[in-house]
This record gives sequence, C-alpha cells and structure tokens, in this order.
Amino acid sequence: MLKHLMHTGQDNILEPLLVKIRKNPNQYLIAFLSIVNITLIAVNIGLWIEAARQKLFVAADFTAFYTGYMMVRQGDAENLYDMDAQTRYQQTLLPGLVFDGGVLPYLNPPFVAQFFSPLSFLTLETAFYLWTFIQLGLLAWFLIGVNRLFSHWQKNERTIMIITILAFWPLTYTFLLGQFSLILMVSMLQTFISLKESRLANAGVWLSLLFIKPQILLITGMITINKKFWRGAVSLLATGLSIFVVSSIFMGVKPWFQYIRSMLSLGSYFGQYGLHPKIEYTFRGVLATILGYSQGAITNTVSLIALIAGMVLVWWLWRGLHHRKNSRLELGFSFTLLLTIFLSLHLNPHDSLLLVLPALLFYDYLRQNNFPKKVFLILMLLSPSIFLFATFNSFNFLGVIRPPVVVIVLMLAWMAKYLVYEFQLQKKEVEFPVSPAQPG
Repeated sequence: MLKHLMHTGQDNILEPLLVKIRKNPNQYLIAFLSIVNITLIAVNIGLWIEAARQKLFVAADFTAFYTGYMMVRQGDAENLYDMDAQTRYQQTLLPGLVFDGGVLPYLNPPFVAQFFSPLSFLTLETAFYLWTFIQLGLLAWFLIGVNRLFSHWQKNERTIMIITILAFWPLTYTFLLGQFSLILMVSMLQTFISLKESRLANAGVWLSLLFIKPQILLITGMITINKKFWRGAVSLLATGLSIFVVSSIFMGVKPWFQYIRSMLSLGSYFGQYGLHPKIEYTFRGVLATILGYSQGAITNTVSLIALIAGMVLVWWLWRGLHHRKNSRLELGFSFTLLLTIFLSLHLNPHDSLLLVLPALLFYDYLRQNNFPKKVFLILMLLSPSIFLFATFNSFNFLGVIRPPVVVIVLMLAWMAKYLVYEFQLQKKEVEFPVSPAQPG
C-alpha cells in the first residue's frame, strides 16, 4: 500500500531514498501522513474497545437520548424537557451516577425521541450497542457514496480519502458518545447528490433530516430560498410539517412548545449540563474563550449577528452564482457547509465530523479545475492528528484559538478566494459570451 500511495510514475529503484525524497517531498510527506493516519485508526479502535471494557458508555450522550426515548415510551412526553423529570428517570437508570449539573439533558426535538423510542425496550447497554451497529451501517453508506461520487479520482486518492476519514477523531468520538453526527453527514451527502442530479424535491427531503439538530439547518436551508431551488424549499417545508403533525398526533403539541423554550434557554448554559462553549470549534466558542462565561450575553448577541450575516451571505451566494458548471456546485456547497459548522450557535466537537464532506468537495473542485491541491491534501491528512491533539490538550493559539478552529478558518479563506474567482469569471462570461460555432 505504501508504494502505491507514493507512486509518481517516475520511480528509479536505484536512486537513494534521500534523493527521491528531495525530488518529490510532497509525495513522501503524503505517504508518511497516511501511515500516521493508519496508526490513528488502530489507536481509535483501541480506545473504543477500552471504553467498552470499562463500561464507560453509560456516561455517553446516548444516555440522554435513551432517557428521552424511555419517557416517550412510558407516556411521559409532556415532561420531556423538564430537567427534574429527566433527572428522576436517569437516577432510576443509573443509581449512584451523578452527571454535571445533576442531569445529562435530552435536548433534541420531540420527534427524535418518538422515532427512536422502541430502543428503550432494550436495556441501556444493549440499545447503545445496537445503535453502534446502525452507525456502522451509516458509515458504510457514506464511504460507498463518496467512493461513487469521486469515482473519477485515482485509486490512490480514494484510498487516502478513506484512510483519512476513518482516522478522523470526531468519527471515533461520535461512536464513543452514540451521537447523531453520521446521520447528519449522510443527509448532507445525499442532499448534495440530489442537487447535482437536479432532483430538488429529493434534496429537500434529505435536508429535513437536519431537523434532528435544527441549528445546522439555519444556514444550509438558505440554499433553497431562491427561485432556482423553490422545489427544494417546498419539499423541505412539507416534510417538516409532516413530521410536526405526525409527532403531535401521538404526543400532542405541548412537547414542541417545551422544546422551543428549552432552545431559547440553551444559550444561557455556560459550563452547565455538560454544555461548554469553550470546547466548541465555532465562532461562538472563540468568543466564549476570549470573553469568558461571565460575558455570555455579549457572546450570544455577537454570535447571533454573525449567524444572521452567514444566512444572508449563503442566500446571496446561491442566488448569484450559476451552478451550470458542476465544479461551482462543489465549491458553493462546501463553503455553505463549512460556514454552517463555524457559525452554529451550538455544535459540540464530535459534530466536527461534518467537516469531512466540505473538505472532500473542495478538493474535488480544485482537482476538476487543475488548481494546486497538494497543500490542501496535506492539510486534510494533518487534520486527524490536529483534532485528536485538541481533544486531549488544552493548547490554544494566542491563548484563545483552538487548533481545529485554525483549520476551519484556513479552509473558509481558501474557499472564499476561489468563490471570488468564480464570480469574476462568471461576470466575464456574461459580458463576453462565447458564441456557438456556426455550421460550415
């Protein structure tokens, strides 16, 4: 495999290794980082196995989800967002275990608890392992999907891509916590594929899965708010309304009102109930680190303004950029997803898994247009180590900026540069259209 990853088509087996490295330093760096990432895959698997051996999964986020599932199944949906009620259920589940703030709160929409409530017929441990098996299926779905989407890549590029995804720490973190990040990642992949194939109604349906974490939908959903994508907007709204109606038939509307109130109060939790903005790789996380938790009101206000600005920017971007040229679709979608992640009002580190798709799409954009791409590929290969380091180390650049945030900002700036280029190119295409060839 190593020889395959380093192959340049000009190898001379008689040349000394140092001479080869000097001639093709990037190729050997890419091969070295791929070996590091293969090692990280083994380390990450080992960490998951050790966590299972020590029965640490009872303290994972899945316990909060399971609490919501059990409350709905037992007919207590009207108290789904009551912290005292959740505390009582968790103390019954895990007597003697006390979480930060007294409870690991269920904060997802009511329909999620309703849909997954059958899992609560199983024990907490059995339900967690069943969910892990489902997550493995979602991971396989994503890997097969991107392998088909990028089938025009060389085989060694696709191999490096899969190695890097599997080594990415947020993927392991998602499995450790029993989170929903893989569902969201598959949703975004299928949304892009649907847009690429001009199946806008399908795109709206896939986007509706982001209602699991609605804060992610705020910016991404702006894609549909223009006349070119109106079918997607109609499909998204119809699916969302259907979810609300079906959920309300079985649980009533009270849980929805409670959910809205809990979301409005979520911003006030700084260091409570396991919510620590400082560890988030978002603009809000940077502000929380700079200003401290005592200035939460300022942090929330500035973050909200930035979010609204991001929504307007994405609406303008998709309204103005013509996507008849396929690579512009890759660029626009990758930038939109990356901005969604960075400007989210709440996005825990495990949801950084969503960075995978915009990184792949941007690399594909560079590749299609024959733009320099090796430096970006090296940044992608370094990301698993950077995110793992940030998880187990409190190091911040300038004392306030987490290393993964630097990666995200670099990617945003990189994409913005090419967006400016594409708009300039598009303007020239409008001013100086190419006339079709005349028949002879």
